[in-house]
Amino acid sequence: MSPELQPQQSFENEPYGFTEHERLFERISHKHLLSILENPMTDILKTEVSSNVFGEFLFVTTKRMASQQAVHITFWGLGFHEFRERWLQDEWFWYETTPPPFDAQERLTREQALTRINERHAEIMVSPHPARSSRSKLYEMLADLTDEDGALVRRMATWEIAS
Repeated sequence: MSPELQPQQSFENEPYGFTEHERLFERISHKHLLSILENPMTDILKTEVSSNVFGEFLFVTTKRMASQQAVHITFWGLGFHEFRERWLQDEWFWYETTPPPFDAQERLTREQALTRINERHAEIMVSPHPARSSRSKLYEMLADLTDEDGALVRRMATWEIAS
């Protein structure tokens, strides 16, 4: 059977315990992330503040075993989402990654990772929270209906038309 026709992995066997909603929107709560990281089945490979097209965030790369295979997930949050014009402080986006090259060499202790996350959380909680524009609210609605990349393309197209 071709890979496109194979059934999707059932949520009951999902190694990170994501709900159907979390899988669909690729987003989890801060509380759920902490429970994932506190679980001994989770290896925390790396935490770093870095940037993507949406802003500067804390990225947390993890690994869990599923059957005979490792599943790597990177979570990103605790930063200012420039297009949504709001701080991601109580939710995390995530994506599945290929095994990173540092997997075998670099692992954080649970305590180190949680300390970094708590420090970053405290840091952004005292940051100013500006009022959001109607454009950012529209972007967020489109992003939630489609996906971040699709909303970004629509936003850029709107700017081109408006210019």
